[in-house]
Amino acid sequence: MGSPFVRSIVRGQYVFPRVFRWQLNAFLTRQYHPAKLANLLNDPAQLTGQFAVTFDDGYTSMARLACPILLEMRIPATLFIVVEGIGKTNVWDQREGDCVETMCTAAELRELAEQGFEIGSHSMNHPRLTRLTDAELRTEIFDSKKALEDLLGRPVLSFSYPYGEQDARVRQVVAEAGYTYATATTLNAVTSVTDPLAVPRVNMRWNTLGPELAGKLRRAYQAAEGIGDAHT
Repeated sequence: MGSPFVRSIVRGQYVFPRVFRWQLNAFLTRQYHPAKLANLLNDPAQLTGQFAVTFDDGYTSMARLACPILLEMRIPATLFIVVEGIGKTNVWDQREGDCVETMCTAAELRELAEQGFEIGSHSMNHPRLTRLTDAELRTEIFDSKKALEDLLGRPVLSFSYPYGEQDARVRQVVAEAGYTYATATTLNAVTSVTDPLAVPRVNMRWNTLGPELAGKLRRAYQAAEGIGDAHT
């Protein structure tokens, strides 16, 4: 969340707060109803016409700019947190040459949880999970869950794959750790046959409005029906 003119290698992922509000209103205007991701997945009969909001990483800007808008509009969201980044900076992005961003503190995450936001895991260190050894993989997935549960004093049931990278081995460890669902980055619509450990998402960028938003939603529904190729 912030200015898309920031000096970042992923500038498109930054969204002005007012644009974020416009994007949320665009879904409401289209008669979509906001839902908690867990509720949406647990009740396939209610899938039609609903949308769920998610954030990855846990940037300070998410807590201070996006979450107040969501609270004001009474829209729930799931926030996936990189545990080792709590109260620090985005070292995983910096390793790839990106700009420095501050991350939510432990106190901010506890407050967000109290406000009703679901807190999920985005691993311990934001690695590419498919490249890890079995032992490293279990540390990233199991330890992040326990750390967040200890911090928040409540169960952590959701996981988001860093970079969207996952395979059968990664999904198996996620299941063994006790997560009930996990999100990927594939553009698709959630349906009654969606794998709860590979939930697709629609990536919202600074310009995902009007025709761009309509096009992404169309491609997501086409992918769900097996028509054409899905691109985020």
